[in-house]
Formats: sequence, C-alpha cells, structure tokens
Amino acid sequence: MPKNSNRRDDVRRANKDRRARLEEMRRKQRSAERRKNMITFGAAIIVALALVGTAVVLAVNKAHANDAKKNRIKNQLNAEKKVGHQSKPTAAEAKDGCLGVHTDPLSPAAKHLTAPIDYTQGTFGDTAGGTPPIPPSGGPHNAVSLGDSQRFAPLSQKPRPERAVHNLEHGYIVIWYDSKLPAADVAQLQAMTSDPSMSRLMVVGWWQSDLPAGKHVVMTSWGKTERCSSIDPTVVQNFYTVHVNAPQAPEAGLPAIQGADQLPPGQLPQASPSASPSAMPSASSTKK
Repeated sequence: MPKNSNRRDDVRRANKDRRARLEEMRRKQRSAERRKNMITFGAAIIVALALVGTAVVLAVNKAHANDAKKNRIKNQLNAEKKVGHQSKPTAAEAKDGCLGVHTDPLSPAAKHLTAPIDYTQGTFGDTAGGTPPIPPSGGPHNAVSLGDSQRFAPLSQKPRPERAVHNLEHGYIVIWYDSKLPAADVAQLQAMTSDPSMSRLMVVGWWQSDLPAGKHVVMTSWGKTERCSSIDPTVVQNFYTVHVNAPQAPEAGLPAIQGADQLPPGQLPQASPSASPSAMPSASSTKK
C-alpha cells in the first residue's frame, strides 16, 4: 500500500480517536453537571422541607401556647367569679399597699330603704380575714343615689353610704376613704373626680368609723372590693376601666338618681342633669 494511503488512514484513526475522547469528555462533563444539579436540587428540597417543618412546628407550638394562654385567662376569669377570691395585686397596687381585688357575695337588685342601714352587720362586702363588710359593695340602699353632679362627697358632709350604694347598683365606681387617709391623698382623689375619662367615679367619705384591715382607702364596684393604704391615678384608672358598668351590677349604665333623701309619696326622683334623656330610668327601676 502506498505511504500516502497509510498516512490518511492514520489521520482518520487519530481524528476518530480524538472525537471519541472529546465525546467521552463531554459525556463525563454532562454526567458531572447532572450530579451537581441533582445535589443542588436535592439540597434545595431538603432545605425547603426543613423550613416547612420548622414553620409547622412553630405554628403548632404557637397554637398550643395560645390555647394555654386562653385556658389560663378562662381559669382566671372563672376564679375571679368565685366568692372570696382574692386577686394577686399588681406591682402598682402592691406599691400602694393594696390587697388585690376581692370578689364579694353578689347582691341582686336590692330594695330601697329610707332609714339608715348598719352595713357592719350586712352581707354584701369584703369579709376577708374576718373584717366587717364595710364599705358595702351591694345590698339595700336609699331610693336616691348621691347623684353625680358633685362626685366628691367629703367627710365633712357626712354622706349617707346608703345613697352611694345606689350609685354602685347603677355601675358606678365608688372610692371610700376615712379620716386617717392623708390630706394629700384626699386632695388627689378629689382631683380625679374631675377627670372626664372617669365620669362614673365617685369619692365618698366613710365618716362612721375607720375602715377595716388598716386600709384607709377602698375602691368598690358592685360585688368587688379592693383595700389600699394609699392611692394613685394609675391604680384608680385600672380599677375603673375593668369594673365600671360591670355586668353584675343590676342596673349598670343607668344614670345616677339625684334628689332629696326621702321623696313625697308618688313622686319619682329625677335623673342627674348630666345624664341624657334617653338614659332616664323608668318608674320600675326606681322601685324595688
């Protein structure tokens, strides 16, 4: 065979081998890229699954935490409805020497009396620790409340507690104080009765005796009592917000009844001038 023919065959074989090697290299490269893509894709799937799993775990834990919180709140509310329950005072309350809100025996809508009432022998008030149930947080009362045109009734006026209890029945908050409360605290309480954000707050002097348990200022709503050594606006505002017009008050939301202690036969007391006409009580609401 001629030499030129042999050379051509060698060139063809060399080209064929080179193409084969290039094709093998490309095949290996494609294989490597597939493996790389699979690894990347697999890692992405693993990360995604991990993120989804974490999100699910967090959501489940949050749901459990929310359920637990709801149960705690529900249990707390149920406990607070039980007669004799004493709430733990907040930090602000503890600073003022408050004992925490006490749940008193709940008085239904009570009958009206014109004679003075001895509340030390009453049923509706805080008797924790053997204290007499004064000041009252419910029970019989005068047909006419203290009104609310003047929401501060000082000791010097000797306000009748029977009338203030009627305010309680209408959902008012009554803060009582005795002669041993420092004058600065009394002045602060008086100033709070001018706060428009607490328009159903009454401050009433308890002039018959010292208040029990060594506490000289007591916050009440219908069926709730909190005894304190001193007071500040934050504690008062919180008690007011939570307990004003409480649903357990038989006539919550009605205006104050304002007038003389005793009324002529057949004459109904008048609503406080500050009340709207639509909120005037009916005759049935003024006679129990």
